Amino acid sequence: MKVIKKYFSEIKECVDSYNINLETIQSEYSTEFLYTHAIIEYKKLFLNLLLSTCQEEIEENTKIVVNFTIEQDISYLFLYSELVTVVRKLLGTLINKHEFEYIDEVNLFFLEHEQQITVLYLYKFLNQLKLKNELRLSHIQLMPDKKFMIHYENHIKWIIKLIAYVQKKEYDEDYPQLNPTLCDFGKWMKGSSTSYLLSTSHFKAIDKLHMNLHDLAANVVNYCKGKKSHPATLIHLMHRIDYYSLEIGNEIAFLNEIEESAKDPLTHLLTRRLFNKIMLSKIEIAKATGREFALMMCDLDHFKLINDTYGHAVGDLVLQHFSKILEQTLRKSDYIFRFGGEEFMILLPMTDRKETLLLAQKICDLTASKEVIIENVTIRYTVSIGTITVLVDNNVASTQESIDKYVIKVDEKLYLAKERGRNRVE
Repeated sequence: MKVIKKYFSEIKECVDSYNINLETIQSEYSTEFLYTHAIIEYKKLFLNLLLSTCQEEIEENTKIVVNFTIEQDISYLFLYSELVTVVRKLLGTLINKHEFEYIDEVNLFFLEHEQQITVLYLYKFLNQLKLKNELRLSHIQLMPDKKFMIHYENHIKWIIKLIAYVQKKEYDEDYPQLNPTLCDFGKWMKGSSTSYLLSTSHFKAIDKLHMNLHDLAANVVNYCKGKKSHPATLIHLMHRIDYYSLEIGNEIAFLNEIEESAKDPLTHLLTRRLFNKIMLSKIEIAKATGREFALMMCDLDHFKLINDTYGHAVGDLVLQHFSKILEQTLRKSDYIFRFGGEEFMILLPMTDRKETLLLAQKICDLTASKEVIIENVTIRYTVSIGTITVLVDNNVASTQESIDKYVIKVDEKLYLAKERGRNRVE
């Protein structure tokens, strides 16, 4: 297209300077940040696509761009936003130079590019989504003690059937059960066997997520049956469905491991004996999702001095006070363990390094700002925190040895925080 070549320097400048906040260029439903080198490479491929001169070249370069974005987990939103930015830049240039004869041609050119990119992105995205869910299913099926995860297994099968329906070229009535109370997972949710769970916040969260997911699925089926022309809506809906599905999995995993008898009688937190079991489960989920998790180890500074000065009863009140700080600061999906004495371990699923450090610093600052008042005595205390993030290698077996290595690493970080003056995060 002549006008593209004519104003290519302006377009390239627009593409090169197109930078938006990392939180908006990442997938809306992902915590993984895009790497700078991936964006730079993407921009080169995008410019090559714009310079394509024939239909065959356009199709080939479109495949290259879409394959790269899928592999690098670059969201469709980013592709679309950059395309719109370039169109606006070019149209603005044409208007300023009074070259109005090119405007319709430019609009049509970019509309065709958008359509080709969107159709191919949807196709690749659905294939990737199906593979991810099949991998999740295989990991669940290998679990020796599934408990509640057997119901999540049924849910994953439902998700795979929905993906297969969307992938069809001819839409019939063979779609998964859309009534949230009649699917296998919904029947379990509403069954009398789960009545003892109904009062828990996690069960209520699952119920809400499940209802929302079915609403989205109904929209997907209606969209497909209506044979509407723009697939961007399907990309958005399936992204949200995948997000809700993962959140349901997190909540189910929590219910799978938590029993009232497994809680510390003083703080009502989880006990150390559950840590290894939950860690093994979370490592398998991390493998299936390809998402990192984090560990945080907390130790109250000079706690022995508190016990020696005020007695163990006061020390127990301080431990309870800190436990409340953790529960109020952390998320419902996080696991808090009393690891022994004044040590606490926190497992944070699907959490990157930046978010881990922010949460740890918040705990550290909040603890230092609070005080425990007992009769006429005011006690202030601080906490030291060690943190690590873990991206699990699919080829590495989940064993007690691997868990021990993670514990040693986070303990080393805690020791470093103590050595560097306490009341800090490492």
